Amino acid sequence: MTAVRTTHLLLRPLTDADVTDPRILLWHTDPEGYALMAEEPSSDAEAADRLSAWRRQWAEEGLGYWIAERDGQPVGIGGVRPMEHQGTRYLNLYYRLAPEGRGRGLAAEIAQAAVAFALEHYPQLPVVARIAAGNEPSLRTVRRSGMVGLGPFRMPHDPPGMPDNLLFQSPAVRLGLDDTYEEVLDLWQRVNAAGGAVGFEGDAPRADVARALDRHLGAEGCTLLRLHAPTLDTFDDPARVGPLLGFGFVQQGTSPVVAHRGTLYRVMTDPDRRGQRIGTLLVAALHGTARRQGVEICEISYRGGTGLDRFYAPLGYAETGRVAGGLRFSWGDVDDVTMARRL
Repeated sequence: MTAVRTTHLLLRPLTDADVTDPRILLWHTDPEGYALMAEEPSSDAEAADRLSAWRRQWAEEGLGYWIAERDGQPVGIGGVRPMEHQGTRYLNLYYRLAPEGRGRGLAAEIAQAAVAFALEHYPQLPVVARIAAGNEPSLRTVRRSGMVGLGPFRMPHDPPGMPDNLLFQSPAVRLGLDDTYEEVLDLWQRVNAAGGAVGFEGDAPRADVARALDRHLGAEGCTLLRLHAPTLDTFDDPARVGPLLGFGFVQQGTSPVVAHRGTLYRVMTDPDRRGQRIGTLLVAALHGTARRQGVEICEISYRGGTGLDRFYAPLGYAETGRVAGGLRFSWGDVDDVTMARRL
């Protein structure tokens, strides 16, 4: 796996040298780093064994916790690694910082990158995190990553006197329509009413929106992807999901000449969930779907003047074209803007 870059960090695989690095070992033995957690600091031997096991998992599965570097120096460890509970595989979200890295928003960068990476590359595995109820900094971090809180939860091995942790899980990725036609249509209308740039004005008749939805559903090479809120049942029964959080379409080029290109259409999220990174996770999942279909370049077009460039640019998109007056609305013509990125 190649490294992942965030605004301030390089997130890279764990190496043999990291396993014996005294700075990294200290992160797991320093009592200050466990002050708000329900577990005790590790001993030197336990920390070394833990890092060795994580390194072996990298070698065996090609996935595990990253070492986070800033300006070439390790400042934390975290990400997702595969685990299993009662026969069900999942990805555990984890983050731990060096003392000098705490309180600077770096844990949020690690967690946000990890959840988006998981939905893009491993959408079949839920991301799970358990956080101590009193650990407010960690709770803020996990909520800022797009994870959904599911309430108190205990594992069978939790000591009897240990307080319940709070369980968080990533949104569930689903392909196709299933039985959600009306739910998808409802969300599209609510996004219209909230001023979303998804092809309609706020008062567009439901029948008009339904026709647009039907065109996408019937188009060759077009795939619907949905994000749903998880429930406590989702972990054991993937068919059980909560409300629709967002959806979008990937349209792959149907000619062999353009099959390497894909277009994202109607990317939208629940207006009541704005600011919760649902849009970022939705685009990550769409990218993963496109890549698995053989798409190498993704494009998206949108109504100018909406500020959507500020959303897509940090996700790797650059403007590739603009048509003046390309879209017409009751208040006048606006530019049709196209952005693209290589997957």
